[in-house]
Amino acid sequence: MEENKKAAIEKIYLLAKQDAEFKEELRKKLGITSSASSVIIDDKRLNQIYEYCIEKIIRKQAEDFYKDFPITSIVSTLIDDYVRMESFRRRDNFGDFCLALYQQIENITNKICESSVLAEITDKMWGHLAYVKTPEGQQEPEIKDRTGKTDIANLIFYGTSKSGLPNAVEKSKKALQNQFASDKIRIIIYFYGFGTRLKNSDFDSFREITGLLNDIYQCRNMNHRGNTLTQWEEETLNRIIPMKSLYYFKFLGCLAQYISFIKKGDSEMSNILAYARSLETKKVEMPGPIIKGKMDLAVLEKMTKKRK
Repeated sequence: MEENKKAAIEKIYLLAKQDAEFKEELRKKLGITSSASSVIIDDKRLNQIYEYCIEKIIRKQAEDFYKDFPITSIVSTLIDDYVRMESFRRRDNFGDFCLALYQQIENITNKICESSVLAEITDKMWGHLAYVKTPEGQQEPEIKDRTGKTDIANLIFYGTSKSGLPNAVEKSKKALQNQFASDKIRIIIYFYGFGTRLKNSDFDSFREITGLLNDIYQCRNMNHRGNTLTQWEEETLNRIIPMKSLYYFKFLGCLAQYISFIKKGDSEMSNILAYARSLETKKVEMPGPIIKGKMDLAVLEKMTKKRK
């Protein structure tokens, strides 16, 4: 096309943008009869097609994410929640993102804690030592080669209850299904994620992932109205919200780690059950002063805060 014609079209285009009456007359001359409203509808349809394509991609990602997940009865629900979670992230809706993410963790956690296998294992092992000896070289630690002074109940249920008794003593008597949500999550991290083979050098990793999962637990209700936050809950949100762009990815990474733990632990449950059945039921001891090295229980509680 000649340059002078291109220049004329550009002038007409600019005039049509500035003058609605001129634009309407031009449309009539060109035989364009569709109204402005129909153009808007077309734009909406275009957006709907775009969103549909994005959701289709996200759903494929969700299906891949939960591929080979051992609890098949809840996979379809987990996929739906994953799609919702990613949709909220795209809209920068952090509160609903956290809720949809937590609902996946909650669904998995509750389903696992319905298991009679895990209930039998925990009942047998609460009073037994939480740590195993670190083997030399690259060898895997032996499940029976246990060490230290801290039993499993005191590792998971740290702190004291309102009655003044250690949580380890009181909570280890409760049925698995009746434990608090955050306690169930820590139970799964220990038994599935670490396969009861927690080394002293694993403690920081154990505390980090349980801490992140607890942050997700706190953030899930941040957009609910009428909630009265405790000082600790308010401090948690004040720490996370200003850095939510980072926490989108930290929380997604935490979910991925949780799923990885479940897949790994599920294949080991039969061996852990056999080991648990070989043990005598042991009474949960009152917590001693040592948690890790020279770390006092009170210091640990201050660092992680009391979670229920």
